[in-house]
Amino acid sequence: MSSSDVENPYPLISLPTVPYLAFVNEDLAAYTSCEMALIHNVFIRSMNSIWRNAPLVKPEDEIAFAGYSLCCLTLIHDHHHGEETILFPFFETKLDMSHNVEQHESFHAGMDAFEQYMNQVFNKKDKYDGEKTRALLKAFADPLVQHLHEEIPTISEERLKLLDQEGLQKVSDEFEEHIKNLPGKLTVFPFVMTHHNFEEAPNWPGIPAPIKWFARNIAPFRHYSYWKFSPYTRAGVPQKYSP
Repeated sequence: MSSSDVENPYPLISLPTVPYLAFVNEDLAAYTSCEMALIHNVFIRSMNSIWRNAPLVKPEDEIAFAGYSLCCLTLIHDHHHGEETILFPFFETKLDMSHNVEQHESFHAGMDAFEQYMNQVFNKKDKYDGEKTRALLKAFADPLVQHLHEEIPTISEERLKLLDQEGLQKVSDEFEEHIKNLPGKLTVFPFVMTHHNFEEAPNWPGIPAPIKWFARNIAPFRHYSYWKFSPYTRAGVPQKYSP
């Protein structure tokens, strides 16, 4: 195993070769599948970042790291809730999504344990321990990352084309509204922006320009200390936490 593998134990999902957003209005099935791969990579990068940084966190950065980790969990919870309540019920008119839901359940207990510990650290009720953090992370990240990879073929462009396309457009719009209306815009927005490789998909996320500007130039400053742990700066430049 190379040093980079040790630092980043979880592999990213391979993206489609067609540039993202090139087919937005022409092929909703392709757009939706690509969208899911991109947000899943955001989650995987966050798992890698928590793993890589956990033993390096300086005492003065422990609360910020706990806040950063809690942002990650919030985003994953919100994403899965949207899938289970908006997307999957429609997908199941033609596709079997039961395994996806079962996989969601398989790592919830581990996520809850990690979340409880990070909340204790954040509220200064427990001492931060880098090795404990890694152990709690691995307990749920191993099955979570496996799920993130395995879900993509179940929502591939080919499978989504089996669905009623007007219905797909409707639930896609509902899911987009769900995302826009999520609380925590001063955490969720900068989290996504600092865990995305803009060289791979420069036009993602597909949100209006003013919102994207807010996410990059205003939102990060409310919890500025969190984003030093992200793999990219708010401008999209690769970075590493320096202990």
